[in-house]
Amino acid sequence: MNPGEQPPATTFRTRIPVRYRAVLGVLGLTAAGGSALAALEAGPLPLVTGLLIAALFAPILMMTARISVGEDGVQIRVAALFSTQIRYREITGISAGPVTGLREGMGLRILPDGTGYLVGGPSVRIDCGSTAVVVSCTDPERLLACLGPRLEAAAGR
Repeated sequence: MNPGEQPPATTFRTRIPVRYRAVLGVLGLTAAGGSALAALEAGPLPLVTGLLIAALFAPILMMTARISVGEDGVQIRVAALFSTQIRYREITGISAGPVTGLREGMGLRILPDGTGYLVGGPSVRIDCGSTAVVVSCTDPERLLACLGPRLEAAAGR
């Protein structure tokens, strides 16, 4: 790569860890199954409720966090619903973040010092002045290595 040339765009995708999917799957199946069993005695309403519960749990089990490292900044998306974009000039620091799980929650989370885009597992912390964004990433070191040259290039502009 020549000096001043931008590296190609890179995308990192992180799924909910298998152990959390298993726990959530068992909860969802139990709730849906219980409603379906209740339908045997109470008519179709519990069966419909069971189907709705299954329809609710399916997207939760497939939730992903996506980090796209592009030319101008980092785009973060979780659960295909919540997203943000952080320009390189706004980033004041990057580091490996905490390992998160069911206790911290999943999806868009309001944290004490910023915002979380979480699906569980390892994460990366992106500092932006007095606030921060924490995003789940299965390979934080690779993401940090990818962001480093881009931040240096943005600082040199």
